[in-house]
Amino acid sequence: MRGTKIGKKATKKILNEVIQLGLKDSPKYTFYGKRKGGSIIKTETKGHIFSHNVPKLIIRITNWLIDIDASTEQSESGSGSGRKITFYVLSPQAGIFIEVDDQIAGTLDIPGNHVYKMDIYTQNADLVKQVVKIINEQWDDGIIPHLDFGKIEKKYKVSTEEVTNGWNQFLS
Repeated sequence: MRGTKIGKKATKKILNEVIQLGLKDSPKYTFYGKRKGGSIIKTETKGHIFSHNVPKLIIRITNWLIDIDASTEQSESGSGSGRKITFYVLSPQAGIFIEVDDQIAGTLDIPGNHVYKMDIYTQNADLVKQVVKIINEQWDDGIIPHLDFGKIEKKYKVSTEEVTNGWNQFLS
């Protein structure tokens, strides 16, 4: 995947750049969702090959941002258990930082058991609307009918109303 950097150094670099750019001080938009598929990305570091299960939403968002800002980067950091991975996407020229906390909310590591909390930091609400559109278009009838409110509520301690209001604000 274009713009992907894996590892602690890549994540630290992105997070330091976010602070330097002041993007964490930008308005924050939060969305909760359920993953629709993923892709196995292989990386090689010091002769070792690692496989990473990257959600399709991260791949689509990163590729879209690279088209408008070639300096876009994506990295990830895990919890060690593999049940929680945080993905980071930074597009410095576009002025957007996306942090996706992806967790397994079931016994098996299958897409249907993954839920996420996505925080988007930007001054540009049009970019947020475009990200929401990219995610919503993964389903023919949109994301809301496919949300697993029980799993999202359990993992993130939010109400169904909070979850749907976040999406509906940008889906109109």
